Amino acid sequence: MVTSILRQDYLSQSKPEEYKGKSFSFTLNSISGNEAVILSYGALIASLDIIREDGTKVDVVLGLKGLDEYMASMSNHGAVVGRCANRTKGAKLSLNGREYNLPVNDGPNNLHGGSPSYQNVFWEAEILNAEKANDYVESSRIIGVPELEGEALLLRYMSPDGSCGFPGNLDSQVFYAWAKNSTLLIIYRGQSDSDTVFAPTNHSYFNLAGHNSGSVSDNLLMINSDSITLKDSENCPTGEISSVDGTIFDFREMDFVEKVLNEDNPQTATSRGIDQNYCIHTSEGSYSYAASLTEPESGLNMDVYTDMPGLQVYCGNHLGGNDQKGEIPYSQYGAICLEAQMYPNAINISSFASPVIKKNEVKYHICGYSFD
Repeated sequence: MVTSILRQDYLSQSKPEEYKGKSFSFTLNSISGNEAVILSYGALIASLDIIREDGTKVDVVLGLKGLDEYMASMSNHGAVVGRCANRTKGAKLSLNGREYNLPVNDGPNNLHGGSPSYQNVFWEAEILNAEKANDYVESSRIIGVPELEGEALLLRYMSPDGSCGFPGNLDSQVFYAWAKNSTLLIIYRGQSDSDTVFAPTNHSYFNLAGHNSGSVSDNLLMINSDSITLKDSENCPTGEISSVDGTIFDFREMDFVEKVLNEDNPQTATSRGIDQNYCIHTSEGSYSYAASLTEPESGLNMDVYTDMPGLQVYCGNHLGGNDQKGEIPYSQYGAICLEAQMYPNAINISSFASPVIKKNEVKYHICGYSFD
């Protein structure tokens, strides 16, 4: 039997009364002893403790020391980002013949929607019992979702019309639960009163040796993909899709992450290492295999599943400064993000799968991280 989800205050150290009543942490325990801590701020994963084969426990996601640090950071540690994850060219989008201007926050482009967006607001929370949690999964109509172990956490945020320039009042939900095979499930749900963009992702930084274990260069990665979307000099997809065959981006078989932690390729030179969208062999509405990551010393493995067409691979190329959860600050290449997503800049490229949801349409997306 899964331990009940534990809710606790998660308050600012500098202003402890300011966020009382809306800032909480939620601890989700799995049958096998894994533990995820989710915050109402940013709907973010603050820690993810996984039981290894030798019985030891390791926290595999990077994070920060407390609420003050999360609110001040631009790194989006563990956060759900959106409405529109990744980059939008020129910080503009056209929808139904009208142009919308978004915040310019990444060179000339928009990154992750802007502020206030999913990653920097407080979400309302509800703990669902096992019956309601299963009903929620069934309502998504996503095929192949693994069986839940028990309760679930449901987070809600109403993104208002005009927020960061996006149209429509967007009723946004994020569902977290443990499922069989040590799988942390994330389900996104969006419904708007007008046509809008709904393309979230989770921005967790993974290090399977432990959040403060240094470079992931010796990790082994496999991606269920034959191609990538090419970027321009400003890190925004051009619309061109290119085969990985014969390139450093070929992870169709297990290979070391180290080979993409350089600036020798035109695609990595713009981002100090890999920051690339892979075109995944998935099917809309189906829980499909996307990638695997293995830490060689312990043998801990993580498989990624999703129904979304893209997977952003990013290795903390810009980590550094004061980002830390423990006593040691994080450093460049100290983690890897495997972000299930719609293709970046898809709203402006007609050949990409559309991130638009129609008025009153209910849209679900899913991502699962499975550990063994």
